[in-house]
Amino acid sequence: MGLKAISAPRIFDGNQNHTDAALVWDEEHIHTIIPISELTDDIEHQHFADALIAPGFIDIQVNGGGGVMFNNTITPQGIDTICSAHRKHGTAYLLPTLISSTPENIQLALNATEQGMSDQIAGLLGVHLEGPWLNKDKKGAHDPNLFYAPSVEDLNQFTWPSQGKVLVTAAVENIEPSALNWMKAQNFTLSCGHSNAKASQLTEEKLSYVDGFTHLFNAMSPFEGREPGVVGTALNTDSAWCSIITDNIHVHPQSFLLAHKAKPQGKMLIVTDAMATVGSEKGYFELDGEVIRVVDNKLVNSRGSLAGAHIGMDESVANVIEWGISEDEALKMASTYPAQALQCEKLGELKSGFRASATVLDQDYRSQAVLVDGKLY
Repeated sequence: MGLKAISAPRIFDGNQNHTDAALVWDEEHIHTIIPISELTDDIEHQHFADALIAPGFIDIQVNGGGGVMFNNTITPQGIDTICSAHRKHGTAYLLPTLISSTPENIQLALNATEQGMSDQIAGLLGVHLEGPWLNKDKKGAHDPNLFYAPSVEDLNQFTWPSQGKVLVTAAVENIEPSALNWMKAQNFTLSCGHSNAKASQLTEEKLSYVDGFTHLFNAMSPFEGREPGVVGTALNTDSAWCSIITDNIHVHPQSFLLAHKAKPQGKMLIVTDAMATVGSEKGYFELDGEVIRVVDNKLVNSRGSLAGAHIGMDESVANVIEWGISEDEALKMASTYPAQALQCEKLGELKSGFRASATVLDQDYRSQAVLVDGKLY
């Protein structure tokens, strides 16, 4: 196939910046980063002026895109449409996210993921099941009639993917340790979310199973002086990461900055929680028989409640930088830290031997191109 390269005035490799440099890859893996002046004529090369090349963005919570909701189109084709829509916003890899649904639809999602991994759908990393193992008091846009606390027997009834990552968001206060232990034994990533737990319910045993917390501040019991709730517990659990929606709607910038100060470095990561409207000309979609609309750049249901987000990763990163986070840290929150959260060993940095993945951004952090496993989009 031969070596290929993209170059720009700046490359951030996940650790340091390189000036007037080129990212060189061979088929699906990164070869090296070298000065542009050292590129030889036999290397197929594309230059991006006034641009920044960063590790490919990874979004671990994507409900839809390109006019498609994963819940409504639970097929490999639906996943491919979602991945394609989010590449336009800088996302190299994602987890299609199934909002609380029936056991039959959960199995369809697992099957679609397995088939999608076999088909090598560009950008597919696995699947995120956001429910239905949630708390009715923090249901958000989910249908609480679908909620239940799964037993080991319930979990064993599903045929789980043999490829890719499985992320589960659950209200862990309602789930028996045996079921949590079963999930961890399958190497699932377990995140506490849509939870109304008191701090006392998030025992040391329960927290030992928890890898992270889903969309910090949203759909979880708040931090108060006499009750830390899920928010306080999330901020105080150094071992666990917190995902956060940075659309300037779900979380106030000051709340974001406070959380960023509280968490150890590497434990805050950006998600979009994006819906079908991202990358689509249609300003609405249907979920569980209810129409969700974009109103003032905000997705709301018929009751006016927030129902996911209408934003891509590039704009999410730009917001974080505007709020005062350093560019390097913001880029890591969109790539390096999500890769670490899912234990993707060869993603999140531009290093020799890693998967050939990168996001190219202009000076306003708008996506210009995305490299996924050696293919430039």
